[in-house]
Amino acid sequence: MRISRLATRAAILSACLASASTGVIAAEAPPAPTPGQVTAAIQQSEAERLKQLEQTDPAAAERARSPLVAGIMASIKAHTVKGCLPASGGEIVCIVGVKAGRRDGYRALAFGGNPEPWVLVRREEPAISGPDAGQATASMREFARGQLKTQTDAQAVAELTEMATSLTVKQLDECHLSHDSGNVRCSAVISTGGKPDQRVTGFAFALEAGGWRFVPREQ
Repeated sequence: MRISRLATRAAILSACLASASTGVIAAEAPPAPTPGQVTAAIQQSEAERLKQLEQTDPAAAERARSPLVAGIMASIKAHTVKGCLPASGGEIVCIVGVKAGRRDGYRALAFGGNPEPWVLVRREEPAISGPDAGQATASMREFARGQLKTQTDAQAVAELTEMATSLTVKQLDECHLSHDSGNVRCSAVISTGGKPDQRVTGFAFALEAGGWRFVPREQ
């Protein structure tokens, strides 16, 4: 994906995408569970669900104990915790890589704020809002500054400098979690160098322990 789809100036980073690794902007990061603790929380949540089914729907509880379903549940294992964000009511929401049988992908899980032990607070997947406009702006400018350290082409330097000093994300919305990469993709309204505002799609940000990182090439 060329950066021309993400910003007004097409040549900003066309020679830099493959080496991108900077641009992490701090977000308020709560303590995060380990993959092992996430796995334990998922298994505990399922055990509690079965207990409830035994009282409310014994037939459904029996089906849930079938070898096929039980095998899938036993295979569930979290392998990655990309990062966590504070949520309402003292909860935290984490982006987690989970494998179950042949399926492997990222999802958002909500936990109670007390880590002793970590407990899933609901079964439905919570929404991930992504960075705010200020964090997105700072992350993209930081990315451009990092690329300036190694770029020698005069035109690219000029465009990276413009991005690093004047690019502004005015609005970030329609964010959703990619279950394949674990990155958060958003639409945005941006301006660069005093030019008219432009709505663009496909911006991606990775939530890491240190905060949000701009991802110019979806991974």
